[in-house]
Amino acid sequence: ITIHKLRQKNLYANIITVERPMRPSLFFTTSLSLSSRVVRALSSSTALNAISRSSDGTITISPQNEAKHSATVILCHGLGDTANGWVEPTQYLANQLPHVKWILPTAPTQPVTLNGGMPMPSWYDIVGLDSRSSEFCNGLDESMERILSLVENEVSGDDTSSTATATACVNHPLDYSRIVLAGFSQGGALALYTGMTQSRKQSTVGLGLGGITVMSGYLPRSKAFAIAAGSENTPILHCHGEQDSVVPVQAAALSKERVSSLLKEIDGGNDDSYEVKTYAGLDHSVAIEELNDVAVFLKRVIPPITDDNAQGDD
Repeated sequence: ITIHKLRQKNLYANIITVERPMRPSLFFTTSLSLSSRVVRALSSSTALNAISRSSDGTITISPQNEAKHSATVILCHGLGDTANGWVEPTQYLANQLPHVKWILPTAPTQPVTLNGGMPMPSWYDIVGLDSRSSEFCNGLDESMERILSLVENEVSGDDTSSTATATACVNHPLDYSRIVLAGFSQGGALALYTGMTQSRKQSTVGLGLGGITVMSGYLPRSKAFAIAAGSENTPILHCHGEQDSVVPVQAAALSKERVSSLLKEIDGGNDDSYEVKTYAGLDHSVAIEELNDVAVFLKRVIPPITDDNAQGDD
């Protein structure tokens, strides 16, 4: 693994490249870069959960005891990364949530305007770093459709959407309230927009997910953002490093402000449902403290289901 530091448009970004070093003057990415302390902590706590890989790059991390599977988290990586970059952090979280299945999709490789049209894994095109540029996001709709298909597969119990290279977790049909969308940077933006604006299959009712987790992300298409009826009480946890030099920490406050302002206009909307946690000294990465906060949030919104507290029908 090679780590580069670059400056582009007065922002610094840590880039991780595998096998072959990229030329740092050409690329702006938000691949996950972990400090040595975090790497050591993750390595020392990694469980041997079953991992399956699909032909489209999706990685599924299943509960060690599949009979306990009662919730699913779909976690999306950042620009220029793949699902592989999030296996260790996810394993760390899986240790604390043995009833959760984790689905880590990989974005399609496509040209990114900000990087001179260079193809790389990206959930949508990024044309610039200013707020005006974030209104375009060509490709966002297609990526939302893909995430929605993963959600619907969990609801229906259908796991035949792609071919796995290893035995995946036996899918149990879930209620929408037992599913969480999560993501880092661009993936966090995708999770937030999808979870709050989209509707259930063949319905006008919002997804009504168990929750949304955004790490070092932001709200894309802020002007067009509209909350789907039925998702006005979805809990949101937004974690952000105070020293983030790629997506400034102010993006967390602005995202919360926009979402909360719309929730105030909705009858029954919970404008306190958007929680922001910041981390001193943290750049565009994740910290163990942050992952622990994510685990606490997930335990609250998708707790284990006991025999006398079975999930109801949708």
